[in-house]
Amino acid sequence: MIAVTLAAVVLFVAVFLVPRYRKPGASRYIIQFTSILLVTVLTLLVIFLKLNNDNQWYGNWGDLVTGGDGGSVATQTAGLAVPSDAAAAELPHAPFTSTQLDPRGSRGIGAQMDPTATGGQWAHFELKGKESHVTQQVTVWLPPSYFTEKDRAFPVITAFTGFPGSVNTYSKSMNFDQHIKAAVRDSAVREPIVVIPDVFPGNHDTECVDGNHGKYETFVSRDVVSWVRENLRVSQDPQAWSTFGYSAGGWCSSMFTVRHPDIWGNSINLAGYFAPDYSKGQEWVTADPAGYDLGKVVEKNNPDVNIWFFTGGEDTPAIKAVEKFKETVKDPTGLVVNTSQTGGHRVPLWTAQIEPSLQWLGQVSPYFAAPHS
Repeated sequence: MIAVTLAAVVLFVAVFLVPRYRKPGASRYIIQFTSILLVTVLTLLVIFLKLNNDNQWYGNWGDLVTGGDGGSVATQTAGLAVPSDAAAAELPHAPFTSTQLDPRGSRGIGAQMDPTATGGQWAHFELKGKESHVTQQVTVWLPPSYFTEKDRAFPVITAFTGFPGSVNTYSKSMNFDQHIKAAVRDSAVREPIVVIPDVFPGNHDTECVDGNHGKYETFVSRDVVSWVRENLRVSQDPQAWSTFGYSAGGWCSSMFTVRHPDIWGNSINLAGYFAPDYSKGQEWVTADPAGYDLGKVVEKNNPDVNIWFFTGGEDTPAIKAVEKFKETVKDPTGLVVNTSQTGGHRVPLWTAQIEPSLQWLGQVSPYFAAPHS
C-alpha cells in the first residue's frame, strides 16, 4: 500500500508540478529525469509486490535479499508410520526384451542414445497417446549405469513441472540429475530413471486431469507408463515407482499416486496441493470432480501409498492445503509433512529439498534403497 501511494504521489509530481518548473539550466532536466525514473521504479515495485502476494514467492524482505534456504525444517507425520530403514532389494521384473537391453533400439529415444556416456543422459521425444489421443513431449533421463548394468531393472521417478513451467527447470535450473547423482554417491538412494511428461503444454492449465479439453491423466497413467514399461528396464511393482513435482506439479504428483496406487507407491510433493486449482478462466469440466479431491479419495479408499510433502514456512496456500489433507490420512496411507522455518513459493527453496526427499524415498522403499556392498 505504501508503494502504491508513493508511486501515485511521484506520478502527480511528474505530470503536474515538474512541467511548471521554469528555472533555466540543467536542473529542470535532471528533475524531470529523476521523476520519470522514480515513477518507473515504483511502478515495477508495485507490480512485483502484487505478483509476490499472489504467488507467495518471498515471505519477507530478508528472504528476498538473502535468497533464503528456509532455515530449520520441522516434520510431522500422519497415517501409517512408514519404516525409515527399508532394506534394499532387487527389483522384480520379467525377462528383458532386446529393446530394453539396448535403449538404442527404443522407440522415440534410440537415436539420441550414446552408450559411451558416463554421466547419464537426457532424451526428448514426442509420444502419441494411443488411449488418451493426446500427443505431447516426454523427457527421459537415464542414469550412468543404465548402459553398463544390463542385467538389472531400475526404479522410476515420474516428474511434473509447475504451471507455467518447463522441463528445463529440472534439467537446468534444478540440476535434478546432479542431485540424484549426489544422493547416489551418499548411498541415500539407488539410481532411478526419470520420466517427465509435458502435462502443461503452452499456457494450458490441465491440472493433469481427464477433462473436456484432453485426457492428460490417461496420457500419463496409461500411455507414458506403457511406453516406459515396453522400452526400458523397469519393474511393475508400485514400490519401484514414485512421482515427484513442485507447485502445480506437486498436485499432479500426489494425484497420480493417490488415484493410481497400482502404478505408483510413493509421491514427493513440493509445495503443491490436493485438489485442482485452475488458473482463472481455465477451469476444466471432469466426469467426477469429487474424484479429484484427494482428501475424499484417501478417506474413502485408503490407498497404500507414501507421500512426502515440503513447504516453505511462509507459503500460506501450501500450508493450508496440506493441513486440510492431513486430517483425512490414516493407515495404510502414510504422510510426512516437512515445513521450513521461513520461505515462500520458490524453485531455489524446493531445489534444496531434492536430496532430502530422495533420501526419504530410499528409506521407505526397498526398490529405491541403495544397495550396500
